[in-house]
Amino acid sequence: MYPYPKEILADMYVSKLGGFSSELEGDELGINEKALEINTSLIGGITKVRLKFFDRKDKPFFLRKEFTVVSLSTFDSAAKFSRHGEVVMGEAHRERLRDEVGKAVIMNSVESFRLDGDYSSMKKAVESMRDWIWRSGSLGRKN
Repeated sequence: MYPYPKEILADMYVSKLGGFSSELEGDELGINEKALEINTSLIGGITKVRLKFFDRKDKPFFLRKEFTVVSLSTFDSAAKFSRHGEVVMGEAHRERLRDEVGKAVIMNSVESFRLDGDYSSMKKAVESMRDWIWRSGSLGRKN
């Protein structure tokens, strides 16, 4: 029924940038409420995502801006930009992203669902990898 957003990997979705609206704050990202409900596991007003535009040099994942997903009802004027489930952003992003309208964008909500602010497992993984590299002799001791 709604072509977007499409789940491409667990908790990662692809859509198109539909436009910009003054109804949305700079840290909000709007999507048609029905498309959000039918096609995703994203929760309006709660789930946070980070964006990646194709053919665009973006910052590393953890340095990208985080957006709260907002569901757009038919009563919102911003909904006209998300008829098929496209992403709508606040006016604050128009100048920087105006050339991206109609182009594909990846919404990554992995951090929101899998980490949820708890980075202890990531810290353990990095420490484990560092210890493994040290034990393997790949790094010489510097005194």
